[in-house]
Amino acid sequence: MTFNRSELLDYYYRDLYPELELLEKERKEILKKLKFAILVIAPFALVLMFKLSNENNLAVEIPIVAISIFSLVAVWLSRDYKRTFKKRIVSRLISKIAPSLRYDSSGKIPESIFRMSALFEDDFSRYEGGDLIEGEIDGIPIKASYLRVQKSYRDSNGRKRERTIFSGIFIVTEFHKRFRHTTRVVPDISEKYLGLFGEWIQKLAAQKLVRMDSPAFEKEFKVYSDDSIEAHYLLTPNIMERLVKMKKRANAPLYISFRLRKLFIAIEKSSDPFKPSLFRSLLDIEIFKRYMENLNLILGIVETLNLDRKIWSKE
Repeated sequence: MTFNRSELLDYYYRDLYPELELLEKERKEILKKLKFAILVIAPFALVLMFKLSNENNLAVEIPIVAISIFSLVAVWLSRDYKRTFKKRIVSRLISKIAPSLRYDSSGKIPESIFRMSALFEDDFSRYEGGDLIEGEIDGIPIKASYLRVQKSYRDSNGRKRERTIFSGIFIVTEFHKRFRHTTRVVPDISEKYLGLFGEWIQKLAAQKLVRMDSPAFEKEFKVYSDDSIEAHYLLTPNIMERLVKMKKRANAPLYISFRLRKLFIAIEKSSDPFKPSLFRSLLDIEIFKRYMENLNLILGIVETLNLDRKIWSKE
């Protein structure tokens, strides 16, 4: 899907800008309340740190507790603002670009689909997400959402911690080529990460490492498959070239799996791609461009698939 950027900029200034001005006023009011919260929390934290200065462990934990309280206050104050922004801005932007798509700010890719991809560990304790986009583009079904998946563990001191398994945009669509086995395309993981992703690495090790004949692709990815012939059948030179370009455009780790006649794509992002910033003006055109880039990243995948669709028959 190709966006008409000049048309979207006209739409931004003509239709969205008045709404953004109202939301900008709301954002500034929230910042005033947050500054007041800092003035209330900070003195108590300083007094407690002074009184507990001889108890090292407690003195160190006071700032952590204060920051946690401030973060909770920020989340509470901004929840309606974020919800309104997504309803009035993001939803309308997606409808303008692709009327066939539905957007649900609180929806997410089902946990069963995330597990089905076999891209990451399936032993996790927290599964959160939002910004569900679903529907069809040129007859190709697509689901995409932001996900944050975490796993609980105990550190060397017995304290409970959480490790992020995946945070980013997760996409699933049909693949118009018949295949029977599972093929995974993953970033070229450095050895230093092997300990953190032990279970995931073991899963990959159960498959064969498949060498591809594209140096540019091999530099970015490793391919693991139950069937090397089928992996080459799926990953044509054209597709490998496009995946490399997609990875560079995303400027982030990219994970792909061909499984159960579906294509799963995971793009690492540290935060919600459509979350409005509290600490930057909504009227900054660069903010709007960032949302456009994230949408282009998601919907551009469909365009990549559709280009070769005529030769990818399931019959």
